[in-house]
Amino acid sequence: MSWPSVVVLAPAELGSSFEEPIRALGVFPDPATGAERLHWREYSYYLDLTGGILSDFEQEELDQITALIGEPRGFYVSGQSMEAIRALLGHLLPGFRGLVDTDHGDLLPAEEFLALLGRFPRWDWRRVPRKDIEREGTSDPG
Repeated sequence: MSWPSVVVLAPAELGSSFEEPIRALGVFPDPATGAERLHWREYSYYLDLTGGILSDFEQEELDQITALIGEPRGFYVSGQSMEAIRALLGHLLPGFRGLVDTDHGDLLPAEEFLALLGRFPRWDWRRVPRKDIEREGTSDPG
């Protein structure tokens, strides 16, 4: 299975509230691909902090996002494993006022996404959507 990823969506005027902390961790350009990379703790990440990821969204998705947070700025975050992406998002998202798009049908407020990660530490959003996690109650559907 491919590296797990999410799109973090911030109100455009608050985009730096996500971008600056992640860049401070040591983001660097990958000379082979031009993509942005990060090695943090023992993990590797591919990133797109340009906002260009929004071109991958359908207009109705953008309309929904805009209704929730205003004009969005998007950040693509992909980690080498679920453990890696959980660690990075757990570090960056507390207090963040935005959304997380799992790219598997769920668009969640960042605080709700973090709460689900706390309640279900093995949750793999690529396989189990939010609605199924909540139906499972206290079991860990990871």
